Amino acid sequence: MSQTAGVRWTTCEVEVRPPGSTTLDSGRRRAHDGDVDRTSVVVSREVTASPSVVFGLLADPRRHPEIDGSDMVRADDGASPVTAVGQVFRMHVHHPRAGDYRPDNLVTRFERDVEVAWRTGPVDGTPPGWEWRWRVDATARGSLVSLTYDWSDVDDPEIHRRVGGFPAVPVAALERTLERLHAVVG
Repeated sequence: MSQTAGVRWTTCEVEVRPPGSTTLDSGRRRAHDGDVDRTSVVVSREVTASPSVVFGLLADPRRHPEIDGSDMVRADDGASPVTAVGQVFRMHVHHPRAGDYRPDNLVTRFERDVEVAWRTGPVDGTPPGWEWRWRVDATARGSLVSLTYDWSDVDDPEIHRRVGGFPAVPVAALERTLERLHAVVG
């Protein structure tokens, strides 16, 4: 475990931190660089908003461009708020390597005010295996919000090559997402 600029790198551990701080869980490593086996990243931050306020924003794809710290999510494509597993919403995205595209997002988890997750994939196609998962836990001061970027089910080397290896979205961008979320909801 190491400490860097207020970010804590751990394995399979998320701890409650005061508002304004973040916790980073590096998970296992299975990146293209041949390092240790890492297949997910988790960033967490406590905010002063209630779980229902936070979840309301997270479950509404129309609001995702407001908080996206990667600056890749540009707009929704007629999406409605997420209400159930199996729902699909489409976004307008710009990736530095892939250019502009419109992925579908298949909702894989949904528990109102607690957890929402989706797998991103081609329009009308099968998602290749990475998942974005949000969890909101009530705290004495508001909510602990955790964002997990998990690519553990991406076994196709061609997908790893096409996205330039994982994580395809830098950890700093995930942390910026939580900073923006905090700025929007408090």
